[in-house]
Amino acid sequence: MPAITDRAIVLRLSDYSETSQIATIFTRAHGLVRLIAKGVKRSTSKRVNVGLDLLEGGEIAFVPSKAAAMLGVLTEWRQLTTFSGLRTALSRLYAGLYAAELTSLLNEEYDPHAELFEELEELLRDLDAQQPVEPALASFQLALLGAIGYAPMLEHCIICGHTPRSEPVYFSARAGGVLCRDCEMHQIEKVRMDRRLVGRLAEGRSLTPELSHALRDVLDYQISQILGRRPVVAASLEIALRATGR
Repeated sequence: MPAITDRAIVLRLSDYSETSQIATIFTRAHGLVRLIAKGVKRSTSKRVNVGLDLLEGGEIAFVPSKAAAMLGVLTEWRQLTTFSGLRTALSRLYAGLYAAELTSLLNEEYDPHAELFEELEELLRDLDAQQPVEPALASFQLALLGAIGYAPMLEHCIICGHTPRSEPVYFSARAGGVLCRDCEMHQIEKVRMDRRLVGRLAEGRSLTPELSHALRDVLDYQISQILGRRPVVAASLEIALRATGR
């Protein structure tokens, strides 16, 4: 089978042997792929191998897996960008790793989402360029949830369709959106949310740092409910954000 070429971002690496790694990679045209990178950690007298690194972008050539339980084979990797700026602060690094973890967990293999690939690339560019972390990450989370069919309804109450005018306001991951005070009693699974978020995104209004954090709380909650657990990197990200004043 001839090798496939594509643009790609490295999401996860794990050692397979002294010289090889298993790489989870998100590609633009072919979606999530898991590949064995044979000899990627081995250098020779003629070639020094720098290997793969997390959160770097490049061009890939690979042979896809032949069955669901098998790994594909990485045949070539050409590094294009390392997004080195996101490694200047723990909050940026953990934001990138968090986005990579979500992309890996919430996408099926060989299910392409070209627009989501562009969103992930844009997030890494923003982190690399020292843009505020939480608004950039919230934008990516919304794009990811939309791509997998779980876009939250934040414009009005998902049950009655009215715009909540008073507190308390809730969000239900199972219902898929905002709950007003009259409808929330019918949903067991829910969490309080900031009423100021309701409709704000639909109106195209920018979020203050405080509201960016409130939106991320809602999206983190929804993602944890979808997964049935909290993402591994989430706790480290929160600690890093608090340490830098978000």
